[in-house]
Amino acid sequence: MILGLFIAMVAVFVGYVGFVVAKYGILPSISDSYYHLPEKWNFVFTLALWGFAMPAMILGTPVTGLMFGACAGIMFVGAAAAFHKKVTKTVHIVGATAGMGLSQVAIATAFGMWEITAISVVLVGLIMLFRKQLKYKHVWWIEIVSFTAIGLVYWLYFFG
Repeated sequence: MILGLFIAMVAVFVGYVGFVVAKYGILPSISDSYYHLPEKWNFVFTLALWGFAMPAMILGTPVTGLMFGACAGIMFVGAAAAFHKKVTKTVHIVGATAGMGLSQVAIATAFGMWEITAISVVLVGLIMLFRKQLKYKHVWWIEIVSFTAIGLVYWLYFFG
């Protein structure tokens, strides 16, 4: 069951991000893909985030409740996908921040892999330092670092 959930989590993330890059290129953020999808397909953004976050929640919550909070945050991002609208923007931003932040705290503390959190923090710092050179698509890369860290930690924890 653990392997199946892990494969589902990674396949959904890689599949969705791969589709977005192939179709639209690298966007300012993964969330921006919601606005690039045809309106009748906007729900795919929500399904992709939930398809990553639900298996991640099931895998991570028994280790630490922080992963429940992190994955719930990611699921709120999917539920409040239309972040250009005032009514959903706050939920979206808080969910994204909680998802990325709580996951890194969980990785450093409960999973005991502080080195991965340290590397993530350094990468985020470099991304912010070079955001102009990244054509202000730095949020995209910060999200990629965060999702990759979660996947890597799960791989090492469960299969390493």
